[in-house]
Amino acid sequence: MKSAEHRAVGHAAAAGALVQVGGHRAGESLVLGYGDVVALSGDFFASQTRGAHRGEDSHGQPDGLAADDLFELAAIPGRRGTQFGTRDEIICALKVMAVDGDFVDARFEPGGEFSDFRFSPTAAATGVERRVRDRFLTLAAANGDHFVTPGLPDPAHDHHCLSCPPPSHFGSAVVAYRHLHQIALEEACRLGQCRGDLSRAMAREAAAQHYLTDAFAAGHLRTPVTAIRHFWHHRYPRFWQGLQRKVAADTAAALRELTRAARLLPDDVLYDHALAAVETRTKMFPPINLGDLLARVFHDWDDSQGLLVEGGGVLFGDGHLDEGVGKQLAVAAARAGIDDIEVAYQLGASGSRLRGEALYRAVRSATGAPPNIFRAETWIPVPSADNPPQNWQAPDIKALWNLPIVGTSGATVGTAVEETLRVGSEVFCRLDRLGPGVFELPGLLGTPVLRRWAGRTAAHAYHRGFIHHLAQDPKATVLAVVAQEDSSHAGATSRDRAADRLQTAV
Repeated sequence: MKSAEHRAVGHAAAAGALVQVGGHRAGESLVLGYGDVVALSGDFFASQTRGAHRGEDSHGQPDGLAADDLFELAAIPGRRGTQFGTRDEIICALKVMAVDGDFVDARFEPGGEFSDFRFSPTAAATGVERRVRDRFLTLAAANGDHFVTPGLPDPAHDHHCLSCPPPSHFGSAVVAYRHLHQIALEEACRLGQCRGDLSRAMAREAAAQHYLTDAFAAGHLRTPVTAIRHFWHHRYPRFWQGLQRKVAADTAAALRELTRAARLLPDDVLYDHALAAVETRTKMFPPINLGDLLARVFHDWDDSQGLLVEGGGVLFGDGHLDEGVGKQLAVAAARAGIDDIEVAYQLGASGSRLRGEALYRAVRSATGAPPNIFRAETWIPVPSADNPPQNWQAPDIKALWNLPIVGTSGATVGTAVEETLRVGSEVFCRLDRLGPGVFELPGLLGTPVLRRWAGRTAAHAYHRGFIHHLAQDPKATVLAVVAQEDSSHAGATSRDRAADRLQTAV
């Protein structure tokens, strides 16, 4: 689901309730809408709880972007949107949602709660804004746990593979929801025992429900995102390096068109500086592979075209929540999860000291849920066998491009790629907003003013040279990246194998 849709479902299920996400001490309070937390969790901030998964981000980097926890940041006061590592990043994420979703959040309007925060109109220019967007992209590279059936990597290829797509934390949306729901139940029972603030447990449930509500978007229901990523990674293992070189080459070429100063530099010098800038800007990101793009394409197709579900009805997805049966089912599931939290709180208030499985059984018994799952999970739809299958496997990208995206006829994968990358699409806009801050080029010009001018000019060149070319002719761009990989495949493969052998030995 899109952020606004996550918010809408959470708002409807919780009847507009507010929840406490901050700390317990003075100055640590932060109150947000229940729907805000549903939207923020998972996509903008890691859904970690009490130290779970701490110490590394999703790509093995200590204390990286994906290690930043929503509830930990919420307890740290900021400085009107300018302070890293504080709740400023949470408020900024709300601003990013509004800008990217093209809706008005009254809290940022004149007189609103956050009206004095120093965010740019595009929410993509300041350091805090870039960090929030970088985290979003980092988490998106390992978001298999936002999908009901993400599939599995091929263990024959992926054992000790250093360059493979990073794993997701929980494995699937169902596993993620159940794990985080159980933690919210424990918190609710504990708070009930001390007559504490129920909204704190509600906030934990809201974070869990990001994954639950994703299960009601068609694109998240059957797309095997993890399997697609790994399948295409092993066909084009150095796609990321080729993509970085393509961005640098296109940007350097556009710079020459845009400014006379760039024409004074030798071709290789300009390209080398552009490539260094790209590598610096993206060093915190997990490598992007062709499978990331293709998984998004198949996800988008099911979202827009819809899936038949067992029991009747059509389920649509991101950007189409009000069509079909999705919103009604998602709100019912979210309401069921909230009911569980209220039951656990009452159990604690009545003196119960139940923990773990005993507590979960008591909650399921009280709500009439099946023995081994919670009532919210019973609402998750199952795709009908009558849906035409997805065609995401092929010997190479050229063969895949001309295959029907589903079934045996109709729109091709290539057509669907073009739609996903069209000018103005969500993917187009997110990639385009990486431009500010991408190219600082400090080695070319001496004074800060000139460096800032160079950075703005280079960001424009990135937009004109790479982003628009990608949207206007995605096939040519993708094939150009693949061609760069093919030219260096033999040497790269031997280096990768040597690295894998070294890692295995270690």
